[in-house]
Amino acid sequence: PLIIMNESMQFSAGVNLTYTMNFADKGDFKSIEKFIKYFQDTCKHLKYSDHPVISAPSGLVLGGGEEVAIQSNFVVSHTNIVMGLVETGVGLVPAGGGCKEVLWRWSQTNEAKKDPDYAPLKVFNIIGYATIATSTVEAEPLKFLKPEDKKVMNRNSLFEVSKKILNENKDFKAPNELTFNLPGKAVIDDMNKILEKLYNDKVILDHGLTVAKELAHVLSGGETTNDKTLTEDDLFKLELDAFMRLIETKQTQDRIKHTLATGKPL
Repeated sequence: PLIIMNESMQFSAGVNLTYTMNFADKGDFKSIEKFIKYFQDTCKHLKYSDHPVISAPSGLVLGGGEEVAIQSNFVVSHTNIVMGLVETGVGLVPAGGGCKEVLWRWSQTNEAKKDPDYAPLKVFNIIGYATIATSTVEAEPLKFLKPEDKKVMNRNSLFEVSKKILNENKDFKAPNELTFNLPGKAVIDDMNKILEKLYNDKVILDHGLTVAKELAHVLSGGETTNDKTLTEDDLFKLELDAFMRLIETKQTQDRIKHTLATGKPL
């Protein structure tokens, strides 16, 4: 069994962008792809290992940090968290399973069972705006945390509560792998209408439009229709391909460099 936690203030502010940019500056995109694929495999391994994996976050739980937390079998969260998939702010899309996982959680709602476009559009909004939750109370309605995830007031109790969960789950069985039925092009048209309005109102500019279209492609399921079943690996592949197309653009690289230098989005 595994408990993932950080004794310093932040659980994780996400994937190390400096590390990624060192490869991008050399034009070594193969190494970035390998790194992201390895991160995806790691997250999948956490989720489906034979023994329970618990994430016990506090402080920042952003980007890749959130992807680790939401793909753990159990979460014990400090009430003082800042949680979100913030990749669009640096011109990228979540690529460690974040799109896949939040999409699946929204697809389990009653609304999504009646309307196949509901979950993709909802998640498109949440990730597109790099929405963050500044507490466990805000994280749950966004589906970053589940109702059964433990919320703990005292940060010093995270480890004890996590150990208790391990003791209660001696006969743990890994969950079944997820499958998806996504609308593909049918929902992309709706997403494009939203983007057109945002673009015309100058809420997003040229590269913002490019990033949002890549996100739309992932969340729609790409070249698919509702009657086709997609696996988690299919979704991982969509995430990875979109991430790679974006990291290779000068505009995304400029955004990342600006954020690394100033701590603010460009």
